[in-house]
Amino acid sequence: MGETYTVALLGFGRIGRALYDYVESDPDFELGYVFVRSQKEGVPADKQVTDPSELTDRPVDLVVEAATHEVVADLGETVLESSDLMVLSGSAFVDEEVEERLVTTAEANDTDVYLPHAALLGIDGLVDARDALDTVSIRATKAPSHLDFGYADSLDPDDVDGRTVLYEGPVRGLCELFPRNFNSHAAVALASLGLDDTESKLVADPSADSADHVIAASGDGFDLEIVRRSAIEGVTGDYTLVSIWGSVRRVLDADGGVTFL
Repeated sequence: MGETYTVALLGFGRIGRALYDYVESDPDFELGYVFVRSQKEGVPADKQVTDPSELTDRPVDLVVEAATHEVVADLGETVLESSDLMVLSGSAFVDEEVEERLVTTAEANDTDVYLPHAALLGIDGLVDARDALDTVSIRATKAPSHLDFGYADSLDPDDVDGRTVLYEGPVRGLCELFPRNFNSHAAVALASLGLDDTESKLVADPSADSADHVIAASGDGFDLEIVRRSAIEGVTGDYTLVSIWGSVRRVLDADGGVTFL
């Protein structure tokens, strides 16, 4: 038997449950714990943690945050005192202080912060070309029923009558309005031109039966376009679940063999 990797989860929503199933079905992985606000069914009681103060005392190879941007801000530093952290709620970095605190804590404890590509593709290419990029934009199309309007006080889903542009501007603004929906836009922006110089456009379409994203990037001598369409349930597309598990395995070098960069 090869090396066993220990993974912990912050949150137990759709993504957390999917990751739990992946870990439980893979003999190379072991669940360290699941942090939840209250006890959940489907996870052994001894694997559930409800007291944040316990996180430092339960080091694992990787903690995957699958909760909210508030959880990143509240618990990220505690986790990084003893474990590496994968942040799925990239919208947390809209607050520059949060990113600074996490990076500082990671450096002090020799741990790492990871931001996966999640729902989108091409982050590796954007990072490689960062200094040569002139423009980066992302267009998202979703049905209003798959958008969480809880933070968007100025918008009302009942006003969407047909295909409607709800937002067009810097990624930072979109993540402030829809922090649960567009964490992948934050990751693309942070990998390329930043939250203020990467442009997002959100189209709400009641007839949309998938979550569609188009990334366009240009620089001196090149133009890139990446299209992704994925079935969606709630606010999370099906492809997101597959890609996150792939990112977990890649971070831990669990696949071995040829390394893809």
